[in-house]
Amino acid sequence: MIEILIFAAVSTLLYRLGMGPLLFLIPLQVLYVRRGKKSFGWAALLTLGLILAIGLFLASRFPMGGADLSGAAMSEGALSQAALTQAAPFLFLDMAVAVLLIGGLALIQLPEMSPELQIPRLPRVTRHIIATAIAGLLCVPVILYLRGNDIFTAGMREFIGTMFNGMNRAIGASGGDAIQPGAQPIQTDALLEIINTVLLRSFLFSYFLVLSFSWWLGTIIGARSIGRHPGLTRIADFKLPDRYVWPLIASLALVVLNLVLPAEPLAILAWNALLILAFLYGVSGLGIIRFLLRKLNVRPGVRWLLIMALVILAMTPRIGIVVLILVPGLGVSEVWLKYRKEERSNV
Repeated sequence: MIEILIFAAVSTLLYRLGMGPLLFLIPLQVLYVRRGKKSFGWAALLTLGLILAIGLFLASRFPMGGADLSGAAMSEGALSQAALTQAAPFLFLDMAVAVLLIGGLALIQLPEMSPELQIPRLPRVTRHIIATAIAGLLCVPVILYLRGNDIFTAGMREFIGTMFNGMNRAIGASGGDAIQPGAQPIQTDALLEIINTVLLRSFLFSYFLVLSFSWWLGTIIGARSIGRHPGLTRIADFKLPDRYVWPLIASLALVVLNLVLPAEPLAILAWNALLILAFLYGVSGLGIIRFLLRKLNVRPGVRWLLIMALVILAMTPRIGIVVLILVPGLGVSEVWLKYRKEERSNV
């Protein structure tokens, strides 16, 4: 029980430190590998309870959404109630993210967690994609609720406005031309629309990355902590089945079609699918590069340096876009050009 409490506390702490969607799943996955589904379940429930309790406490003490809750006539109880009302959509989003991520982590391992259900053990990549698709469907009511909530919209607009004020002061302090106050509302709304568009077109891709990374790293740490081999497919052996090229072509076609016939639901679906598949083919491309380097007897240290150089180049302006096209393109080309002839593990 002590171990469950410790791992749940670490997950909650990571979440509340702002690392939530990036790291908070890793302790839960480590615990699952070490102790099994029962410990994972209790730790997951405890983590969600702690996240909610801390969120309620912070909301009652630090009002959100830009509401004026400082009236002298308001009692402490009324003040707390008003603060919680203002914080409700933010707490809802906070809990929705945590529930969807923990639920996705359980879903991709459901055949191992509950063998009595006799669920087919699909390839790992397929499981992650299915979990992401289910999360996307469950996100629809969340997005509709937040879009129609005036408190949430006002809170986001206030956040963007505060950011612009900070930029204005920084520019003024540096001797530059400050942002004109009269232009700020237009800039705030425009930036809010850009953020909304970017988030919607990449949120499932982000979910897929966080879920996959947390499962991968948590599995490695958990297995090594008990002296066991993780049993994961190496990057040099990672290859997508050839059939995945058709969803890639379809998502790319939908992105191009959306440029001619704009439709927001179509754009959201197409961009998220394209980013996920491009990432997977990018990993496959890196696998080809590692395989070829190993075949050429390049030393392991040099191999890793070359891979890291590619990653750094991918994050470099101008050059990055070329790398981000060529590496996934290399992975796609293996549909026709069989670079790796050796037997590979199932992905």
